[in-house]
Amino acid sequence: MIISLKTKIWLTICSIIMIYSFFTLYYFPKQQGESLVSNYENEVQNLANTVALGVKIAINEQNFEGVQTAMEFVKGDSRLQFISMVQSDTIWNNSKSSYKIKQKVFRTYPDKEHLSPYITSNDSLIVKKAPFKTGIMSGTIMLGFNTKSIEKSKEKIKNTSAIVSGIVLVIGILIGFWLARNISVPVLALRDAARKVGEGNLNQKITHIHLDEIGQLEKAFNKMIDDLENTRNELNEKNLVLSATNSTLNDTLVQLKTTHAQLIQSEKMASLGELTAGIAHEIQNPLNFVNNFSEVSIELIEELQDEKLKSENERDETIESELLEDITVNLKKINHHGKRADAIVKGMLQHSRSSNGQKEPTDINTLADEYLRLAYHGLRAKHKDFNADLQTNFDTTLPKVAVISQDVGRVLLNLFTNAFYATRQKQIAEKEYKPCISVSTSQIDHAVEIVVRDNGTGIPDAIKDKILQPFFTTKPTGEGTGLGLSLSYDIIIKEHGGTINIDSKEGEYSKFIIRLPLQKETT
Repeated sequence: MIISLKTKIWLTICSIIMIYSFFTLYYFPKQQGESLVSNYENEVQNLANTVALGVKIAINEQNFEGVQTAMEFVKGDSRLQFISMVQSDTIWNNSKSSYKIKQKVFRTYPDKEHLSPYITSNDSLIVKKAPFKTGIMSGTIMLGFNTKSIEKSKEKIKNTSAIVSGIVLVIGILIGFWLARNISVPVLALRDAARKVGEGNLNQKITHIHLDEIGQLEKAFNKMIDDLENTRNELNEKNLVLSATNSTLNDTLVQLKTTHAQLIQSEKMASLGELTAGIAHEIQNPLNFVNNFSEVSIELIEELQDEKLKSENERDETIESELLEDITVNLKKINHHGKRADAIVKGMLQHSRSSNGQKEPTDINTLADEYLRLAYHGLRAKHKDFNADLQTNFDTTLPKVAVISQDVGRVLLNLFTNAFYATRQKQIAEKEYKPCISVSTSQIDHAVEIVVRDNGTGIPDAIKDKILQPFFTTKPTGEGTGLGLSLSYDIIIKEHGGTINIDSKEGEYSKFIIRLPLQKETT
């Protein structure tokens, strides 16, 4: 439950009034009454002692009129209820072995008052006794004073306390109204105004400013309203500018997306350019086989025709059969190498086209070996003096993996191209250096791992974290777009849910480790 400021003020004032009233109406009157009674009892006791002393002196002098005078010492006090002299007699038993004290009232004022020697104090009477002892007699002076004056004093104290409490109550109520008016009301007004400001209404300035700390708070609130108004106006102006900027950014974003797509296609075409020489070399081999076997087949057909033109006696059927068999073998080889050239061309066309995004069961070993040879022949086509030791260590038990072979091929081609570039740069600097690129595959846990390693220039530690960023390249201007490894990262991580890690030591080696999950593998 939330307690309002006004309620807190009234609770505080009421608590103070109640505490003060407790002391003024109960505690102080009680203490004052007890003090009055105590003082009164002391006074009566002193009077009793004085009378007892006078009586003792008079008896010792055998001045019995002095006894009367000593007792009359207090007769003029209006509070006196009675005064009596009690005689104490010692009564022995017959054997004189024990005794008891017997008291009797010997003399009393007023004379007709019949008093018991054992009377005690009560609410309306204070009784005090003062003993005396002489050779003639011993006894006690007993004084009785009424408490009317004490009760009047107590009543007066109570009345005074009640009047003071009433005055304090009135003052507390007035203070409560004053505090509520000067603190609670302005604070509540500020609260309501702040709530409306929070809802967006800035027309909530405080018009009546107080001359105290509340007034300072009201001035600060009005200044806040002005600042908010100015800020809102500035924000509106900036919103207009941002709106125009957003429109421009949207147009720029569309252009960037178009440019990005073009850059990706350019990167693909750049990798296609890397492949062109290698593909030409790969196509040249089956074409040479096709040409050679075609020429041989033509010669065999001519021989067969010559054999056909001979007379039946001169013809040798065995030769004809051998010629036909040779022609058949040649045609099969022509067909084989023609299909090989066709596959190479289709692969090139597939590499140049955009990916259809369909994952198909793929032999990773074949894919890696094919792109390794293409990348190597491509570099040798441009740099005929370049030679490298190609090492492959393929796990023949690998299952086929459901991947987009076209995209994974681009990744491998990019890694191979970078490896050959790094080894060539090191070969230029070190004459005794021998380039070596190795590719290995294996199955680890539920993933196929591909490791591409070279003994080239390595990757400096300063750029390891940047190597996968778009447009970052260590190649000279015109030799790299900086998109190869970035696209490789997207293909492996985003498209296939795999991982790509880099292990390198500057000047010694670089190793790229790719892992493709087998969750969607097809055997």
